[in-house]
Order: sequence, then structure tokens, then C-alpha cells
Amino acid sequence: MDAQIEQIMQFFKSNLGFERVLRAMFDMYVQYGRAFGAVRLPRPSAAEESALSKFFSRDYYNQALIRIGLADFERQLCKNFLADVSLGDVLARYIGKPVRSETKKPTAFAAEVFALSAKFRNTSAEIWLKEVAAQTRRTYRAVADYYLADQKAAIRMIRQTADALNNTGENLVPLAEFSEKYTDSPGALDFSGTHGLLFLKALACKFDVQVPSTAENSVFLHYRAGILSHGMLSTVTVFGLSADSACAHYENLNQAHVLTLENISSFTHATAHCNKVFILEEPQIFSAVSSQLTDVKCTIICPTGGFNAALVCLLKLFSETDMYFAGGMNYKGLELADKLYVEFEKNFVPWRYTREDYAKVIAAGDSWLTGEKRGLAMHNESLASLLSHMKKTGRTSSSTPLVEDYVSDIKKIVQ
Repeated sequence: MDAQIEQIMQFFKSNLGFERVLRAMFDMYVQYGRAFGAVRLPRPSAAEESALSKFFSRDYYNQALIRIGLADFERQLCKNFLADVSLGDVLARYIGKPVRSETKKPTAFAAEVFALSAKFRNTSAEIWLKEVAAQTRRTYRAVADYYLADQKAAIRMIRQTADALNNTGENLVPLAEFSEKYTDSPGALDFSGTHGLLFLKALACKFDVQVPSTAENSVFLHYRAGILSHGMLSTVTVFGLSADSACAHYENLNQAHVLTLENISSFTHATAHCNKVFILEEPQIFSAVSSQLTDVKCTIICPTGGFNAALVCLLKLFSETDMYFAGGMNYKGLELADKLYVEFEKNFVPWRYTREDYAKVIAAGDSWLTGEKRGLAMHNESLASLLSHMKKTGRTSSSTPLVEDYVSDIKKIVQ
């Protein structure tokens, strides 16, 4: 334990970007006696943005205020250093003052789960099991309470979930088949199944994301793990796709199809015309553009469900295809654009995102740029440039004035 804390101390003391957040957490830990609540860092410095972004593997750049939960920090601490340490012990050593320890000692459940983690050494399950052991009073309170009623059943559930976690992969497998193999029940890992929520938390730990709060996000997390579940929830609209599956053939040159994740995962063949894909975020623009291209062989996609599993699954079929993306000139559109850029960087092409295009859109009628994404930051230079200009201007509008430009661009590119 001392060796682990010493290693952590060396890390924090060599990274000055943690100074303010650790001192703020110390004060809160003294107040509550445990990793509870969150601290706020107004006007973070460049060093703080960099330190926290790397520590959490999350983008904290260009934010006026950063909020860090003590429990999240403790969980990430254990994950990064593969250590079973208390945030209180770390803060006490860093600040040089004692903190009031928690009134309760580690439970028998936490101790048993931590011991179980040794059997999954150097795997994703080991990291997750240590998280379970460290968060028994909050995140995993339900299963800890279940342990009090039936110890063997609770540990068996934990063990099965850990085993399932370590056997997730990239090849899509139906959820019922996967669940029956690792839990002896086809419905156990379903969202409403006995292991469902526990499995989602395990996957969230593996992929370092928040636990899904919606069915769509849960479907996407399962998809990332190579599991096909409730694919009808996830849809994407496509015009001009050439594809075959076991039960259908698509060759739609004059109409659009709404495809589900289940449809797409069954494709035995899929081709984008001219090896180009044009992605139009706004449904009304997708409809207007496609209606003018019924005699042109082209593939146009509308991400009706946003950045969801169906969209990603479809685009992954076009690994050597240029992906032209045109979205709304607002926070929502740019956020989707940047997610696609991160996922398909080599193929992604920003489309009609110049300042001249923005000026044309605004000139036709504008409104105030509002939303909860003011701290949004872009990974793509073209998108970042436009976002900066939009923030300074403070205006937005529909991209409808660019419809004729979109049509003209597509004809030039595919002909």
C-alpha cells in the first residue's frame, strides 16, 4: 500500500495541474469523511486542462468551468494505477494533514470481490472488479445489498459478469446467445435481466464512458462490445445504397430506406456508389437533396438517430470510402461531425463548413446560438475554425440555403 501511494505521490507532485483540484477535494473530504460530492474549477489553466484530460482520457479543454466528482476521481485513480487505494489516504499524504476516515470499514462483500479480482489478473475484469470493491456503498449498492441476502448468488453474478466482460469482442453476437453462454440464461444480460445493469456498468468501465442512461446509448455500448441487442431501437436513413442480406436486397435509386441495426448487421454485401458517401444531418435537407437526385447514382445517409450504433455499423462497411459530412451549423451538428471525425478520421471530409458557407446560411435568416455545449471542443481543424467563428458571431440558422450547393457538389463528385 505504501509503495502504491508513493508512486501516486510522485505522479501528482510532478504534475502541477492537479494542485488546485487536489486541495479542493481535500477540503470536501474533510467535510464529509468520504469520497462524496464534487469540486468545481472555474477558469482552469492550460496545465489543469491538460492534466485532467489525460488523467480521465476525456476532453476538458476550452471549458470555463470543470466539475470533478470525488468518487469519479477515486475510481479513475484505482484504474490508472491498478491500485486499491483510498482517496482519503492519497489526499492526506499529498496535503500533509490527516483526514477524517470513513466510519465504516470495508465490507465483507468488498473484500470478497477484491479477492476475486486476482483471478482475472491483467484483464478488463480485474479493473472492473476493483471498481466494484471500491464503490460498494454508492454505484454498486444494490448488488452489495443482494450479497447480504444471498452471498453465493451475488458472487456468482459478479463472477459471471466478469467472465462475460472478458469475452466481449468485435464480431457481432446476438445478446441472447452470448448471455446463455456465460450466464446459463438467454435473458440475464438483457437491460432488464438479472445481470443487465451490472453488465452495462462493467462495459462502461471497460470503455471508460458513463453508464448509459437511455436505451439507445445502451444499445450502442453493447454494439461496441460486439453484442447485438434490441437493434430495432437504432436506425439510420439511406438513399441510393446497394446491399444484400439473407432476407432483403437494396438497390434504391429513387427512394430512401430506414434501416435498423439488425438490418445492417445481417448485410452480406454493401457498396456505396462511386465509393463516396454523403452524410446530411438535417432530415429536411436530406429529403430536399435526395428528391433532386433520383436519376443520379449516389449514396446519401441521414443519421436520424444521431451518433448511434446503426450509423456506425453502416459506415464501417465502407472502410475505403470518402465520407462527406454536412451538418447543422450549431453545437449539435458540430458535435456529431467531430464524433464522426474521431471514429473515421482517414475517411472523414468536412463538407460545406467554410466561413463563406456559414455567412450564406446566416444571411438567409438567423437566430441566437444557444445550447449546453458552450465548452465543446473540436479535434478537426476545419470544424474547430468554424466553431470559433460561430462562438464569436453568436448566431446560427438552418443550412437550407445550401441545398442547391449540396446537390451541385454531389453531381460533380460522382460524375
